[in-house]
Amino acid sequence: MNRTFPALRCKMGEWIYYLTFFTFTDVKEWIKPTDQIHQSKQLREMIQRALTNNVDSIADYLRQQEEHFFNSVVVGVYGGAPQWFPIEVARSPVLGEPNLKENEKASIGVLQFDGSEQLFAIDGQHRVEGIKKAISEEPSLMHDELSVLLVAHEITDEGRQRTRRLFTTLNKWAKPVTKADIIALDEDDAFAIVTRRLVEEFPLLRSENRHETRFVHFGSQPSLNKNDNTNLTTIRTIYEICSTVYMPILKNSPDNERKSKIDSHRRIRPSDDVIDEIYRQNTSYWTCLVANLPEYQELFASQPTDEVAGKFRTNGGHFMFRPLGQQAFSRAVRIMMDRSMSMEDSVQALSNVPMNLNEPPWKMIVWDSRQERIIRNFGQQYLEGILLFLVGQRPRRQNLGLLPKYRKYVGDDHATLPDPVTGTLL
Repeated sequence: MNRTFPALRCKMGEWIYYLTFFTFTDVKEWIKPTDQIHQSKQLREMIQRALTNNVDSIADYLRQQEEHFFNSVVVGVYGGAPQWFPIEVARSPVLGEPNLKENEKASIGVLQFDGSEQLFAIDGQHRVEGIKKAISEEPSLMHDELSVLLVAHEITDEGRQRTRRLFTTLNKWAKPVTKADIIALDEDDAFAIVTRRLVEEFPLLRSENRHETRFVHFGSQPSLNKNDNTNLTTIRTIYEICSTVYMPILKNSPDNERKSKIDSHRRIRPSDDVIDEIYRQNTSYWTCLVANLPEYQELFASQPTDEVAGKFRTNGGHFMFRPLGQQAFSRAVRIMMDRSMSMEDSVQALSNVPMNLNEPPWKMIVWDSRQERIIRNFGQQYLEGILLFLVGQRPRRQNLGLLPKYRKYVGDDHATLPDPVTGTLL
């Protein structure tokens, strides 16, 4: 199948490459699975196994997001007889001579394939496979166009080594999108959208002054600086709580359906009604916290310059003035709500558990009183498990080992967890 593509001929280092575009149909017909950079069948299969269910996510994104857009994929070309035809840029009778250097003039042309060439993605395999899946499900996408960088690949040991080096270089030096970038910029992730709305609109978290943060740290790290006496939490913690608190309207649905729905809301922007519901549930949650925690009432009645937050982090301080504690608390609330308790009742019950980090059960579990630092040996599931135990609820996992781990880290084989503050074990 003879095919000609408009292209720009470019050079970087020792690589000559061509910048062109493929329709999604071209992607399907021309770009084959990445299996030529290794001779070993097992290594080729290992590359293919790396194409995870992210392919499905990409296909869903293309089908459901009208404003979909991808950056360029890098494609290796081997075999066949590709031909480069420069195009002469003539003088315009209206604009005159084009202001192009000689090498720039020679870089504009068309690239012709005779149909026997083999093309495979060096960078962008998931996007390529996602495109193929998307047009099989939504044929109207076949005319969309994707920017493609074509590089030559030789089927020799030296050629394979050169292409593998390019493959790893592209992935090694590509900077992944950070969580902070997502929170600040993502217009598809519903929880990023709601997080921004919370700090811009919600009275408890928004700033009265554009140049102040109003108890929320906007840095890229999930934790607070040890010398931060102003802020209650971080914007990353608000983002994590945002998805934890949200309950999709899926009555009697299993956990995996809820998780699938939340994952979908991260990838594909839901309707404004869904975003409004996520916002409503999160404002209700923060309102419940303030109603049940006198320390939060004192903080939100103050000014940042009063440094009330620092007061409640002295000598370990209050569990709910640490992002780590705030996330564990929200997870415990979520579990109790999943067990048919209301948000209000769940927050009220949990607000009665011991909160002093320098006393059991948090001393030497969350707070190291000897070195005066936060301990991060335990995951959120263990901390949420302690919270649930203290309100008479069973942990999410029965084999969590609350007591053995507690005894190990406090250094006392006979230590016991505090008695539950309310209820019986459910």
